[in-house]
Amino acid sequence: MKKTYVLLSLALAVVLSAVALNSKNHFKDGVYKGESRSVYTNEPFWGQVTLEIKNDNVTLITFRIVDKEKNEVFGPDYEKHFKDSSVYAEQCRNEVKGIKAYTKAFIKNKSLEPVDAITGATWSYNLFKEALNDALGKALNK
Repeated sequence: MKKTYVLLSLALAVVLSAVALNSKNHFKDGVYKGESRSVYTNEPFWGQVTLEIKNDNVTLITFRIVDKEKNEVFGPDYEKHFKDSSVYAEQCRNEVKGIKAYTKAFIKNKSLEPVDAITGATWSYNLFKEALNDALGKALNK
């Protein structure tokens, strides 16, 4: 069930971003925020995307992951919470790479379709896609 939900959510995000970013007058100009926990509903982490749209183009995008339990932004220093586990510390490093790479790839390609998950950073990829989908949905001209 979870796998089906993940696949359907990711497919919807890819289609929405590809169609929306290739259609003129599809978005309202402005700044939009999206947030999602994706399928990780038992965790306190939320992906947050802020994007700016001008003339149907995403001109600025930021992405971060927030641990709402610790009220802390997930970043290079977050691995301090896993100093006794080299596996989790390495996972943190991979996710930080993903956080940086996904926004750059999206701006470059103007779509989620060619944005691939970085090995070891699937968690941040899923949070990014879902939060971006939320923000794009809010920006749609309806």
